[in-house]
Amino acid sequence: MDFTRKARWVLDGHRTPTTNISTYAGVVLRESVHIAFTYAALNKLNVRAADIQNAYLQAPSLRKDYIICDPEFGLENVGKVALIHRELYGGKTAGRDFRNYLQSCMEHLDFKPCPVDPDVWMRPAKHSDGSEHY
Repeated sequence: MDFTRKARWVLDGHRTPTTNISTYAGVVLRESVHIAFTYAALNKLNVRAADIQNAYLQAPSLRKDYIICDPEFGLENVGKVALIHRELYGGKTAGRDFRNYLQSCMEHLDFKPCPVDPDVWMRPAKHSDGSEHY
């Protein structure tokens, strides 16, 4: 730990109107993880996992949030309007926007969501003997 300071901007999500669409990012089911580990062990496959630091903040926002700049943005910018292009903590659509962004990234890497649990991602591969597997 290097004690670097981190600032967070937070929306007042509790003040925004409720939407009629899902706004959450999914979570992989525990049973799906057990099945995937069992499948990997039986087929002698390597297991890889990753964590995305500050996950929601990586996603582009579909909302049109903005701020009016104060002096910390430079004296030449005081009073100007700045559009925020990334998600912020507290936004009601942050989970959905992150899930959509993650999906586009995974599909770009040729991964497909599992039909049973869409939060399990897989792509076809081949063993050294040429047989195919996921």
